[in-house]
Amino acid sequence: MSGPLIDRRHFLGSAAATAAFFAMHDVPAFAAQAAIAPQPGRPRILSLELLSGAPFGAMKAFYGKTLDLRIMDERDDRFSVEAGETRLTFVNGAATGAARPPFYHFAFNIPENKILKALEWQKARTPLLAIPERNRAPGYPPGVVAYNHWNAHSVFFLDPAGNVVEYIARHDLKNGDSGAFGWTDILYASEIALVVDDVAATAAKLTDVAAVAPYKGGDDQFAAMGDEYGLLLVMKRGRVVDFTSDPSHGVSVFRTAVTIRGAKASTYQFPDYPYLVGLEERCSCA
Repeated sequence: MSGPLIDRRHFLGSAAATAAFFAMHDVPAFAAQAAIAPQPGRPRILSLELLSGAPFGAMKAFYGKTLDLRIMDERDDRFSVEAGETRLTFVNGAATGAARPPFYHFAFNIPENKILKALEWQKARTPLLAIPERNRAPGYPPGVVAYNHWNAHSVFFLDPAGNVVEYIARHDLKNGDSGAFGWTDILYASEIALVVDDVAATAAKLTDVAAVAPYKGGDDQFAAMGDEYGLLLVMKRGRVVDFTSDPSHGVSVFRTAVTIRGAKASTYQFPDYPYLVGLEERCSCA
């Protein structure tokens, strides 16, 4: 295969990239030290709560049967699935009054040596997002994207709500294993996108309230905050995340609650957005 390797901020719907606004001297010293996970080797994102405009029957069939994940805590207005070590909850979004159905981008870490097995496993269950030639990983099948500066490979697909779901193999983690790919290889959620109008200000606030530092650069359109064990992706409103240039596919603001592993339990509600970030203290055995 041919085509350039791409970086994350260009894949996730960039317009013209601007100069990176994060330099290490702009990051408080405590935040730079907190860039590693609170317990190295443990996932950062413990739970996600997202809205869903799709019928719950279709969503439960997708996550419980297509992806083989365990359905937990079913109620009339919500249900949760056990996505490895992350609890993923979908809440009925029909009554929110949003102008468009809610959709999100999130990613699951998988063993770093199983991207091809994950590709085949998912292809047998759902269509994959079509990857333009220019974005394909050289030497890999057409469904694989390479992130050279992140040392990672990914595949993408949609769930019934239109969420852009990703499996990402992060080779720096050295967490490979043998055997066929299956639901047990969905290890935990490692990315959730927060859509805002001022990327720099939101990233700075996350450094302040969640002690997460910038991960390998950023610009005024995109910043990744955290590390390989979990990233809060701060995206400019309207960015397209599905490899098209159709502005109707641009991300927007929808209610999001994320709980991350932290040194001390706390919560922060963004005053201008429906985003709740909770920190939960966990021992290394949890």
